[in-house]
Amino acid sequence: MNMIIEKYEAKSLVRTSKRSPHHIHLNIYQGCYHNCSYCDGKSEEYFMHDDYTETIRAKINAPALLEKYLVDQGFFPINRETTNTLIDFVKGSRRDFVRSIKPKFIISIFGNICDVYQPAEDELHITRQILQIAYDYGFPVRILTKNVLVMRDLDLIKKINQDSFARVAFTITLANPKDQLIFEPKASSTDERFEALNQLREEGIPAGVYITPVIPWIGDTDKNLNKLFIRLKQAKAEFVITGGLTLKPGRNKEDFMNTINHFYPEYYDQFHELYSNDSEYGQPDIKAWEKYNLQNPIKKGFHMCKEFGLSFYEPRYIPEGTIRSNLEISTILSRIAFLMGEIYEESWKKAYELRETAIELENYQRDLSSMSMDEILSLPFEKHVFRHIIEILQTGKSSYLRKKGDNSQIFFQK
Repeated sequence: MNMIIEKYEAKSLVRTSKRSPHHIHLNIYQGCYHNCSYCDGKSEEYFMHDDYTETIRAKINAPALLEKYLVDQGFFPINRETTNTLIDFVKGSRRDFVRSIKPKFIISIFGNICDVYQPAEDELHITRQILQIAYDYGFPVRILTKNVLVMRDLDLIKKINQDSFARVAFTITLANPKDQLIFEPKASSTDERFEALNQLREEGIPAGVYITPVIPWIGDTDKNLNKLFIRLKQAKAEFVITGGLTLKPGRNKEDFMNTINHFYPEYYDQFHELYSNDSEYGQPDIKAWEKYNLQNPIKKGFHMCKEFGLSFYEPRYIPEGTIRSNLEISTILSRIAFLMGEIYEESWKKAYELRETAIELENYQRDLSSMSMDEILSLPFEKHVFRHIIEILQTGKSSYLRKKGDNSQIFFQK
């Protein structure tokens, strides 16, 4: 295995976002040995080193950085017998009170572009140490990976799920082993990922799949998607989400186009035309998309989920100590916005306004369910948004979602 691991002491680890205040994201590794040819992690905008797929830079002090972050936020290691803090004198059920003093957040253990269970983790065990800290401090986790090395840590994942919540998601894009090996040469095979998904679900662990990207002409065929969805149904996948292929100008696009030229030359001209606009965000050219009559991968995935009886959303876990009613309303508004804008294209403007309101409610510090109607109506939201908010507060449901046959109004966990 031609892989170089560079260990270094990082200054930062945690990434936060005002648009998603109840999650933190951890970037443990820089570089990814999986070397997926479509990975936008190779894009220059991420300031990754040139030998991104062979030299893996590991934040060896990541566990210490996470623990320091949690302590600085005022949390205690409630699941450790000895902590050398006053928590050692709090016993039994009283610890439940301590753990609920401050609102929790979800620790998302994936860096989006650098897999936390790539082969370097097999040697370094950094991700496992991160999981141990999450358990010690009583925090829920989300994991996204293409590697079945995650099953090494099943014992810790089960403990976290029993204590708070843990979810594992796999990226699975191609059913054909030959195609999968071409695009994801050093990740676990599709078969291995499905076997791991089966085991996780049998163990009672929430787990689902991201079919991203759906590669035009190769991954978007009925043959490929039907094979994947049949196996997802058999595995009792908790959710499925599909997404399109983006090719950002530079290394990201060049590497993918080289792969197409070498292995699928019959499609090279189509891909070249489809991404000839060199969009800053890697989006395909809409005129070329329409010319080739390509299907929207999000809509296709949504309707296939309906056909197979699967959920096209990742069920939300609401962390302890947060304002539950606000987050439930926020989540339902986001779902309405998604259907209204992305799926049925009824009103992009209304969908945008619903989505922005949902983001405001994520950060809102007063519980809407305890406010008077006059106080609620004084909030700076659009009129059509109030109709949804009031209905949810009064009935706990959304008639819009019900009319669309969508059951996301009951997808809250624990």
